[in-house]
Amino acid sequence: MIWKIFAAFLLSAFLGTASAKPCMARNYGASSIVCVCNKTYCDSLDAVRDSQVSGGKFLHFVSSKAGERLQPHAGAFSAARSGAAASAVFTVVPSATYQEMLGFGGALTDSTAHNIYTLSEQARETLIQTYFGKGGAQYLFLRVNMGACDFSLKYYTYDDVVGDITLSKFSLIDIDTKYKIPFLKQASKVRGQNLKLFTAPWSAPLWMKSSGSWFNGTLLEKYYEIWANYFTKYLNAYKKEGVEFWGLAPQNEPNVVHNNYPVMGWLIGQLNEFVGKHLGPALQKTGHGGLKMMALDDNRNHLPVWADRILNDATAGKYYSGVAVHWYNDRKTDPGLLTTTHKNHPTKFLFYTEACNLVKVVRRDYGDWEIGERYGTSMMQAFNNWVGGWTDWNLVTNLDGGPATFSGVTADHGYNAAIIVNATGDEFYKQPPYYFQAHFSMFVPPGSRRVGLTHSSDGGLANVAFLTPQREYVVVLINNNATVVQTQIKHTGKGSIHISVPARSINTIVYK
Repeated sequence: MIWKIFAAFLLSAFLGTASAKPCMARNYGASSIVCVCNKTYCDSLDAVRDSQVSGGKFLHFVSSKAGERLQPHAGAFSAARSGAAASAVFTVVPSATYQEMLGFGGALTDSTAHNIYTLSEQARETLIQTYFGKGGAQYLFLRVNMGACDFSLKYYTYDDVVGDITLSKFSLIDIDTKYKIPFLKQASKVRGQNLKLFTAPWSAPLWMKSSGSWFNGTLLEKYYEIWANYFTKYLNAYKKEGVEFWGLAPQNEPNVVHNNYPVMGWLIGQLNEFVGKHLGPALQKTGHGGLKMMALDDNRNHLPVWADRILNDATAGKYYSGVAVHWYNDRKTDPGLLTTTHKNHPTKFLFYTEACNLVKVVRRDYGDWEIGERYGTSMMQAFNNWVGGWTDWNLVTNLDGGPATFSGVTADHGYNAAIIVNATGDEFYKQPPYYFQAHFSMFVPPGSRRVGLTHSSDGGLANVAFLTPQREYVVVLINNNATVVQTQIKHTGKGSIHISVPARSINTIVYK
């Protein structure tokens, strides 16, 4: 293991681009590896320097099933390349501009907060740096659940006192005050700016629901105003602790009925009435009118119908800034639904607010490259269809894929995450989804814009290109095939980049 780390340092030094710290790899017998981090060590990257990507030079970062993790390779533009002809030829078209990128992030669920605080203070600091620091993924957005979600330690809302219509008993709980709020402040400090937080509820208090149950039912109409006031109470409670929100969705997955975690259903007409007559006015009245409200917060198979009927509503539509999308049906639905939604509502942003690999045998999952590829495919589809932001689900889970409120999380079955925490070993494991997301989030800062990327032959590579506020071009290529693809990237006035794109890999190319 040590010689691999030393060899990576030597290679980085030779290239003049060093990986500040290379991956400390561990093989769990799955289709790939994890990178192990602890209180004293975690892989990271040095910041890209202008001299490395200007004057005809570029950097090519590679993560692959074979074991590379954000490995930098230096190169220079040239008119031609000797050897094998390129089977993929792309042309960057800066004049073709598309959506502005908002940023990237994940979810600070109750489970995530609990797991992070099972680590020592030093290991926890390493993890925060890994997600929010300059050598890490540089996340800006965090989704924070309002009350219990499927990844909570217990069922609760902030006012479970039956009939408390004045919400006089409303209060945050320990998971907020002892874990979430301190984490948010520390992560903002590492990021160097306040994180952009957004929230959504999974369920109202049971005494407000038609079912009186966590697992189904709708909000009783007589409680619409009280439920709107509940939102403002929550936002004010966090604000009192020095934490403010950027946005919200009125309901997580309003189309879902589930029998083992909190849900609450809405018909579109009901939701329009609640937002238009109650929630929207309540937010404005209490000084929260600037929050970015997002419609849907559910899978894209509900587009464009949900977006059309909500955003076109005369009463409710004016309160929305964008559309929130989940990824779970992406493999079954046409990504063109996103473009249709954009064309119907060109002033509203599209934002992916939840992605998570569904229940699997987690301990046989560690390092599974195919899960990363699924993330990459979904992200490519999203960004090439006008989506401007991406947030993962749990930042971390434990070794069993939990803890969670729903049944079935055991040592053999649980949900996956980009990072797995091993509290006993005081360490955490960075899995392929972390790197697939970091290949975008580390190089495509907020304010970047997608630009044109045409091809005469794509060689089977998924592809997208961006221009950053620093005037750096970022091209991301994903090769899900089992063979190397010789690739040429043309840019008028600059020449061509000639690279080998490894089998089963994600590649980020940066140049000016």
